[in-house]
Amino acid sequence: MKTTYEQIWEAALPFQDKRDDAGHAAVTYGFAQKLVSLAGGEPQVIFPAIILHDTGWSRLTREERFVIFSPTATRDDELAVRYRHQEEGVAIARKILGDLAYPEEWTSEILEIISQHDTRDHFISHNEGIVRDADKLWRFSDVGFGADVERFEYEPDFLHDKLVGQIPSPMFFYSPTSRELALEELAARKREYAAGMPVGTIEASSAGVMSK
Repeated sequence: MKTTYEQIWEAALPFQDKRDDAGHAAVTYGFAQKLVSLAGGEPQVIFPAIILHDTGWSRLTREERFVIFSPTATRDDELAVRYRHQEEGVAIARKILGDLAYPEEWTSEILEIISQHDTRDHFISHNEGIVRDADKLWRFSDVGFGADVERFEYEPDFLHDKLVGQIPSPMFFYSPTSRELALEELAARKREYAAGMPVGTIEASSAGVMSK
């Protein structure tokens, strides 16, 4: 019999990974599992929230989705699409969780986390911080790192140093555990590209995929 998390995962699959970011849902879920194990938190909130957090991108056109990567987009342009994907994500999550009769006490917190996971300028709870950290750790995974190298035509050394510089920034990560994981991931990326190994394959993701 499928667990509730597996049911949420399957219901969300049609809405996942819509920004040419194949593997994002699986990688971020893997980091959420790791962070809950190491730093605590309520899996009843964190796991559904990370599974559902980016489903809203599926309701935007391809042109709208890629505004955030456009060198000519203004900050207001970017915020407009981020707000829209959050709003659409809340709607999708509410429908999926409602169909599964997920407890309202957890659903309300999940929806609040999704509603501003990309735009809130502070952390409101441990659960929310863990979800946002798991999402951000995508950039440090082999899949996410490889995606940015390809999308922005970065040299791996440049992206490595750029990410190292972001880790200590205020409000970048919520948890010290996340900072440690980010540094571990970057050390692995450096070993990989120094050895001439390809990065960015979903199968090789150090965060793994959803445990079933």
